[in-house]
Amino acid sequence: MDMEDAAVPALAVVDARFCAADAATLAVAKALSMSGSDFAVTDAATGALVLRVDGVLFTLRRRCVLVDADRRPVLTVQESALMLNTRWKVFRGDSTLRRDLMFTVVKPSLIQLRGSTKVSVFLASNDAEQACDFRITGSYHDGACAVCLGDSDTVIAKIDWRFSVVSALLGKNSYSVTVNPGIDYAFVVALVVILDEMHFQR
Repeated sequence: MDMEDAAVPALAVVDARFCAADAATLAVAKALSMSGSDFAVTDAATGALVLRVDGVLFTLRRRCVLVDADRRPVLTVQESALMLNTRWKVFRGDSTLRRDLMFTVVKPSLIQLRGSTKVSVFLASNDAEQACDFRITGSYHDGACAVCLGDSDTVIAKIDWRFSVVSALLGKNSYSVTVNPGIDYAFVVALVVILDEMHFQR
């Protein structure tokens, strides 16, 4: 991608404890379960589990909870009831209350061209949503997307989808995620989960 990997200051959207001093490379593996979609997030270098994403049973909207290695809730990802598969809200911990909203992820159009992925991210304080705080660009179907600051070309993370027909049919998608130093990797993992849900409706 012709995007600038410029250095940016530490950025903690979810929590500063998820901001590593060095670049982090994570492996994100999905498997379908009775509760929907579950994800295991490991350190690509050591194989150590750093986060999990568990689907939630018996809900009218798609929802999942991201937990840390000790299974403490970090955030909850929930599809908007009125904007199916185009708007997702992310809340602190296991809450879905408005006061705990952290950020909203929006796909401007339900149908996007195969070679183009455009998704906007708005922090909770950005009520007007006139300009995005982050954006995801690239091509999900071609297996490469970047997370950028606002409307700039400053990349803070890269998401690569490892495609195979068998894994797609079995719902076992896997991603390689590179997060720049000082960037909140829990935030980036939440974006990976939402991208996956947007492209693999059930």
